[in-house]
Amino acid sequence: MGTFIYQWIDLIWLPIAWFAVHKRHRWAMLAFVLTCIVTLRTQVELMDVIGYTHGMMPFMDSPARTRGLIIYGTIIALFMALAHYSSRTMNMVFLAAAISTYIFAFCVSMVVMLL
Repeated sequence: MGTFIYQWIDLIWLPIAWFAVHKRHRWAMLAFVLTCIVTLRTQVELMDVIGYTHGMMPFMDSPARTRGLIIYGTIIALFMALAHYSSRTMNMVFLAAAISTYIFAFCVSMVVMLL
């Protein structure tokens, strides 16, 4: 049961994202969260396939999935808080912020997973 919850714990962000932001930004926020979830799973699978489930460098002992969950969870929470207080932002600006935040999250998580 514990591994099942650990495997799907990141999906808890979807209902939180739906209710945390303004109605205009709900679909973009859901797309951002889903993209982060899929990217996390792809990165973890890549690390498993190449044989480095705990990273390439021996700086950290935790699995790559745990590190990815922490990084993506933190960045999603910060972006959600910013989006909650930016309800009057235009849709294109919100989408651009989501894309740039996603790229930032991807780069940071890849570096942390490699450590």
